[in-house]
Amino acid sequence: MAKTLRFEIQPDDVIDVHVHIGGPSGENETMYYWTDEFKQSLAFEGMKLVTKLKVAQVTGARYVSELFYQLKHSKYVDKAVLLALDQVYSEAGKLRKDLTNLYVANDYINHLCQIYPGFLFGCSVHPYSPDAMERLWHCAKNGAVLCKWLPSAQAIDPTHPLSVKFYHALAELKIPLLLHVGPEETIPSSLRRDDELMFNAASGKYGKNPGDVISLALDAGAMVILSHCATPLGELLDKNNQYWENIFKLILKRFKGVYAKTSLYADLSALCLPGRFKYMKNILPLAKEMPGNFLYGSDYPIPVVSFSDDKTMPKILKSIGWLAGRILPKNDFDKNYQLLKQHFLQPSFTNAVKVLRNPNQPLPDLSRFLKRFGKKKRGKGFSIGRLIKPLKTLSKKGQIPNKPNKSLS
Repeated sequence: MAKTLRFEIQPDDVIDVHVHIGGPSGENETMYYWTDEFKQSLAFEGMKLVTKLKVAQVTGARYVSELFYQLKHSKYVDKAVLLALDQVYSEAGKLRKDLTNLYVANDYINHLCQIYPGFLFGCSVHPYSPDAMERLWHCAKNGAVLCKWLPSAQAIDPTHPLSVKFYHALAELKIPLLLHVGPEETIPSSLRRDDELMFNAASGKYGKNPGDVISLALDAGAMVILSHCATPLGELLDKNNQYWENIFKLILKRFKGVYAKTSLYADLSALCLPGRFKYMKNILPLAKEMPGNFLYGSDYPIPVVSFSDDKTMPKILKSIGWLAGRILPKNDFDKNYQLLKQHFLQPSFTNAVKVLRNPNQPLPDLSRFLKRFGKKKRGKGFSIGRLIKPLKTLSKKGQIPNKPNKSLS
């Protein structure tokens, strides 16, 4: 691995801040895995559709190759933030792999970002893990530009005291938190349904109202990016849609009022889906008034369809014809960009440069950082030595590339 970080962010870069990655169980579970339950999800079906892979063909390496090909040949998108997703931990700090349906290691994402131009490191650290602070610091040292949480999938109460402590650490390291707010029908959760809804509503057991999490993080000095603008999915896709409509209205109201002059942002990912146009009409006036608070994203490999408020299945299926490239480009990043570009102002496509952590930004001293935020746990840090062996194993099996695939250039 190179000693100098390869990541570079240019002032005029268009950066997709929300790109998912992963791979099946059995290849090397220290790097990534997904469960059989995840394979039954709509997200898995969407991934197969976008990457054009059959179940038997799905490997981590093939997924990376298709993703890199799409980004390399995009006319409009320069870079993509690949998102890690930490495993589930109990409040006592015990690793619960048995409750984790999708895992993508920080080590794996960092490795890919070192060898693939255009990839940026989006880390994920669970606040309950006993070595959370040390791992977060090492992620920053290795170029992490943001930290990703998906509360329902990771069983994170974002109002928990450990979460609040984590917000202060993020502020110290200048790492923005990409926080999922809203319905989640992609990654199965081990939580009770009530807790799942509550945690994803930016509230929690220690909060009183939806959106309290945002206030806690902002008060700690952290930057927060709300995934998908906190939009609902629509009645056709979500039986709890009325609940999420109420949450959306509350958060949108706070966004316009309390949060207008804070470090709160929202990404535009997964907005090109049937059913979301209804909520887009609420977002667009705000995006024109506050273009600096919106960041470009796709939620790749979620299929890019179109803006549509059609409510009948035949009309929705007809709109999926856009995926075939009959009107939009075949490149998935370009499809998403061109659809959103029709509705959002230019700053929303280049704001990420100002919000993401500069990968080469100086860090506070590790010992002082841990003294302030948490004790160092021996052997738990982001270790290159610990990383090399599993990566070599994957490389020998052809399951992880050591360099970009020349056939895709």
